[in-house]
Amino acid sequence: MSDPTIFEYSLMDDQGLTNRNSIYVAYNGATATVNSLIGAWSAFGGLLDAIVDGQITGGRITVPLIPDVSWKAAPVEGNNVNQVMALNFENDFNSYLTGVLVPSYQEAILTPAGTPDLDNVALAAYVSAIIAGSGAIFPNSRDIHDLNAIKDAFLTVRKVKNQRTRTRVIPG
Repeated sequence: MSDPTIFEYSLMDDQGLTNRNSIYVAYNGATATVNSLIGAWSAFGGLLDAIVDGQITGGRITVPLIPDVSWKAAPVEGNNVNQVMALNFENDFNSYLTGVLVPSYQEAILTPAGTPDLDNVALAAYVSAIIAGSGAIFPNSRDIHDLNAIKDAFLTVRKVKNQRTRTRVIPG
């Protein structure tokens, strides 16, 4: 069990302070469904609620996945993960944009002017898949509205957490 699924619960005490409870779980992926995982998360949450004074305010189920064997086996020399393309999508229900960040984008998907080329075949396929969905899965905004068009795209740099620290040599 190198990459277990994690049931996580957020708890808040009477002072408004929060903490987390995590349980690592294993299951038969051939027979377990999303609903059965949610049901088990709820059942364990009920048992946890009975032994804590804090209030369970929410949680999550994290299912680690391994990369598909058809994907790159190693990174290609090029842009780093802090170099990001932001794709902003619209929906029909409100004016809020939903951003999808693409770190370490390829230079090949840029125009000669250095901006995202939304007509690039690979980038257009990615954007189309986000808009069309895949089978019964539809990318949505945070307020659960289908994404139906791309508004714009731009390049930015984002700070990456846990970046490698520099080694400091102290003269002895």
